[in-house]
Amino acid sequence: MFVRVRVQVGLRRAAVRSRPNMGASVASVKKVVLDVLNRVPVFLIVVGEAIFMYAATLVAKLAFTQLDPLYAVWYRVGFTALLLIAWRRPWRADKRAGLPHTVRDWVVVVACGVSIMLMNTMFYVAISNMNVGIAVAIEFVGPLTVAVIAGRSWRERLGIAVAAAGVLLLAGMSLAAPTGSRFLIGLIAILIGGSMWGVYIVMGRRVAARGNSLDNLSVGMLAGWVLQSLVLAVPAVRHTIAPKAGATWAVGPAGALKLVGLLLVVAVFASFMPYVIDQVIMRRTTSGAFSVMQSINPAVAVFIGLLFGEIPTVWDLIGVALVIVAVVITFSGDTNPAK
Repeated sequence: MFVRVRVQVGLRRAAVRSRPNMGASVASVKKVVLDVLNRVPVFLIVVGEAIFMYAATLVAKLAFTQLDPLYAVWYRVGFTALLLIAWRRPWRADKRAGLPHTVRDWVVVVACGVSIMLMNTMFYVAISNMNVGIAVAIEFVGPLTVAVIAGRSWRERLGIAVAAAGVLLLAGMSLAAPTGSRFLIGLIAILIGGSMWGVYIVMGRRVAARGNSLDNLSVGMLAGWVLQSLVLAVPAVRHTIAPKAGATWAVGPAGALKLVGLLLVVAVFASFMPYVIDQVIMRRTTSGAFSVMQSINPAVAVFIGLLFGEIPTVWDLIGVALVIVAVVITFSGDTNPAK
């Protein structure tokens, strides 16, 4: 707030008196939102979250015509990290004790943030070369592989076998198509992204075990974005100010501001809000039930993709269905509390 030096005393007092009211209003809104999230059935929340998340992702994909995927994802990761930092405020005195204090702890937190950064980066590279629904399905190979390594029951083995069949079907039919070489780039990217999802799960568990997981996650994501910025910051900003050849509305009046604003909205709905909502969901269900409910994500992504003109083949639908079945098989027996 900028205040003139000679402002009237009465106005200054009124402004001071209004601050508690503003704080109370924010607290009231937060309470209403939490009440709604705690009353609505968890499955409906998961479905609604997936709809908004993949609608935002498809909007981001449309923006690839104005800004290359690697530069777009730099904004997404950056906005998400900054929003999380602003929300959690880990620098506060009452939260500093929960931050890493040893080199080993810092390595875990930074590795968690870097894995999220790479996961998002590879996902954007993948969806620029394949349909979003297919990318979302194949990416589940990451957490399924972690489940196989960590698990000892028949569910994990059967689940990864069914998922492998689904991925092979998706990859085989797509690679045989005329656009197979382009799909191969996306396939390599999404497999790397899926492996980074697996790394994030492993590192995230270690972070959660220390407590203050969201505070540490926000710091880790900021570290990941800083590392990403060493490579992408300058070209991303340059291509925002001077759009690439073939860009349309981004070259018009205030085009750069419109593009950055769009990517901010994408970051809010595709990354920030899911992180916030997941904290509520995971308090109300087990980790296994949460994972099973997330198995609808490929189906939702395919449906939203249809609305944006991404038409799957019959083989695509069968492959995605196999991955969904694999997730249900793998995690339906997990009764551990979510963290």
